[in-house]
Amino acid sequence: MFGLTLLIPSIQFVTYLDECCAMLFACVAAFDCIVNRNWKKYSLLWIIIGIMTFYAIYSILFLNFNTPKYIIMDWVIEIKPYIPFCIFIAIAPVFTDKDKYIISYISTINGLIIGLALLCGHTVTEAIVFHVTYAGGILFLSSLLIIFCNIDKNGNFQRKKLYLVMLLLTLGLLCTRSKYYGIYVITLFFLFVYRPGMLRRFNISHIIILILLFTTVLAVSWSKINFYFISGNGDTFDPEVAYSFARPVLFLTGGLILLDYFPLGSGLASFATYPSQISYAGTYYEYGINTVHGLSPNMPDFICDAFFPSLAQFGFIGLILFIAFWCYDYSFLRILARNPKYRYQFIIGALIICYILIESVGGNTFTQTIGMFAMSILGTICAKGKELKVSSNEIGEKTNSEIVLKLQKI
Repeated sequence: MFGLTLLIPSIQFVTYLDECCAMLFACVAAFDCIVNRNWKKYSLLWIIIGIMTFYAIYSILFLNFNTPKYIIMDWVIEIKPYIPFCIFIAIAPVFTDKDKYIISYISTINGLIIGLALLCGHTVTEAIVFHVTYAGGILFLSSLLIIFCNIDKNGNFQRKKLYLVMLLLTLGLLCTRSKYYGIYVITLFFLFVYRPGMLRRFNISHIIILILLFTTVLAVSWSKINFYFISGNGDTFDPEVAYSFARPVLFLTGGLILLDYFPLGSGLASFATYPSQISYAGTYYEYGINTVHGLSPNMPDFICDAFFPSLAQFGFIGLILFIAFWCYDYSFLRILARNPKYRYQFIIGALIICYILIESVGGNTFTQTIGMFAMSILGTICAKGKELKVSSNEIGEKTNSEIVLKLQKI
C-alpha cells in the first residue's frame, strides 16, 4: 500500500522507492528465517541470490569490463525484481476485504490521475512520469490490481468494475506505444474470449482464435517492429531514428557476446545495463559500438534501452536459467487454470508474464518500480497455485496410501 501510494512520484521524484521496498521485503524474509527458522521456505530466494553472487564474483575475478563498485550496483539491480516474487510466493499473503478495498482505491486514483494526464497531452504526462511508457505501465498495473482486489469468493469479477478497468486500459492507448497496443489486445482476449481449458485443449476454433490474436498483436505493433528492428532510417540524425538503430545493435552485439563468452557471458555491469552506462564498460569498445549514436561514451542514453540484450551478461547458462524461471512461474498458473474458480487469478498472472516479456524487448520495466510491483502480484498468485499443488499432492499421496492398505488387507 505504501509503495502503490508513491508509485507515480517514484518514477522521477522518489526514484529509490523500489530499492527501499525490495530491502523491506528482504527484511521480512530475514526476520522470518532468524526468528521462526523458516529458511527452507525461501529456498528460491537463496538460489537466486547464490546465482547472482556467483556472477558477481566471476565478473570481479575473471573479467575486467567494469569496477567492483558498479558490478555490485548491477548485482542489486538484477536481483531486485526477483526479491518480491520470492518473498510473496513464500509467505503467501492473504488480503482482507479491507486490504483489497484500500489497494483497489489507491489503484483507481493512480489510474485516473495518469488517464487525465494523458488526456491533457504528452507534455503534461512527461512532466509527471518522465515518459509516456511509464503512463501505460501504471494504467496496466492499476487495472490488474483492481481486478485482483474485486474477485469474489466464487471466482467472479464484478461487472461494474470491469467497466472501470476497460476505461483505464483504453486511456492507456493514448501513450501511443506499440508495446502497449500489443498487451491491450492480449488483455481483451483474456477478459472477453479466453475460457478455462482453452490453452490446454486445442481444437480448430481455439487454433483459429490464437492465430487471430497473434496476427492482431503483430498488426498493431508492426510499425514500431519494422521501425526499430528491420528498416530504421539511417540517413538522418533524428533522435528517434538513432534510437531505432541503437536497439538492433544491442541485440546483435548481445548475440555475439553469447557466442564469444560461452557459457557464462561477459559478467555484470558489462553490457546493456545502467551501471555499464554510467561507468562506461569496456565491452562497447571491444565490439566497436562505442561510436554508435546513443551507445557512445558521450551520449550513452540508449544503452539500457532494452532488458533482453542484458541477458548476454549471463551467457547461455543464464539465458537457460531465465527461461526456467518463467516456466517455473507458469507451472503454478497452469494449476490455477484447471479450476474455473481461479480463472481471473490465472488471467492476471498470464498477463503479467506477457507484459514483462513484451516490455523487455524495448524497455527495462522488469528491473524498475512497475516491474517490481508486477512481480509482487505474480508472486501472490503463484503462491495460490503452489498451495493448490501441495494440496493436490497430499490428496494423491493419501489416496495411494489408502489403496496400499486395502491391497495389504486383501
